[in-house]
Amino acid sequence: MGLWALALCSAMTSLGAQAQDYPNRPIRFVVPYSAGTTTDVIARIYAQKLSEELGQSVVVDNKAGAGGNIAAETVARAAPDGYTLTFSTSATHATNPALYSKVPFDPIKDFTHITLMVSAPNMLVINPKVPANNMAELIAYAKANPGKLTYISAGSGTSPHMAGELLKTMADIDIQHVPYKNITQGLTDLLSGEVTMTFYHVPVIYPHVKSGQLKAMGVATAERNPIAPEVPPIGDTVKGYELRPWWGLSGPAGMPKDVVDKLYKATTKIMTDPDVQKRFTELGMIITPMPTQEFNEFTVTELAKWGKIVRDSGAKAN
Repeated sequence: MGLWALALCSAMTSLGAQAQDYPNRPIRFVVPYSAGTTTDVIARIYAQKLSEELGQSVVVDNKAGAGGNIAAETVARAAPDGYTLTFSTSATHATNPALYSKVPFDPIKDFTHITLMVSAPNMLVINPKVPANNMAELIAYAKANPGKLTYISAGSGTSPHMAGELLKTMADIDIQHVPYKNITQGLTDLLSGEVTMTFYHVPVIYPHVKSGQLKAMGVATAERNPIAPEVPPIGDTVKGYELRPWWGLSGPAGMPKDVVDKLYKATTKIMTDPDVQKRFTELGMIITPMPTQEFNEFTVTELAKWGKIVRDSGAKAN
């Protein structure tokens, strides 16, 4: 047997041994957005439960920037041993490859996609200074004042960005995207009137509507949201409008099957935990577990779907 073959056998044996006693050291969970974002909130709930389930620390590492591409590249380049995980999202793994002229990873080939976890609707809200009380009035104002309305997001390619681009295309209005690396600052600017609106996840933004600091225009799903049943779908005014972001569990390509199976079983168990279901439901999340093979097929179809939205809108990364 040649040296190369011996080295390969040694590497395979090592990975097998690692899989058997996995995890025997802390797991790093890379979050592609800053603290306070919806992705960060659900990541911390999941990391705590995964730690309890596996009996090992799961450390959340926020790596914001470039619309999530920095975090995705970090994970794609990590050792495929199960000790570096991330959320694959509708932004990083479906939108960004079309939005950016070049991304430093392949959203399919460079990852081990383990399971889909949750999805959530966005809500369109505006600063009360904007003279509109419903979608029809907002669209009329936008048409009368092209380029005046600004909408924020946690970065190019995120679902709030795509929600805005889809509305621009479908309602034929001119609104300006303002991406923030730190969305907490973006929300502060929205509340002060520095920027005028956002399409943001219901659990994060709705409390500001209830307090009267923002006005809700509509939700970006075909149905009303149970958290905010009084807010109509945007699609009631802009026919056919619907966009639902998602989050799944992924790691680097080439992870051992035993490790993938262990993480899949642990995650699906966590998703049936009454405490997790209660907390996610309160956050406006829809739990959507999916078998590994089905999730891999899903990422391919979602890449095509969100890419079409980007191309149809003509959007580019800011």
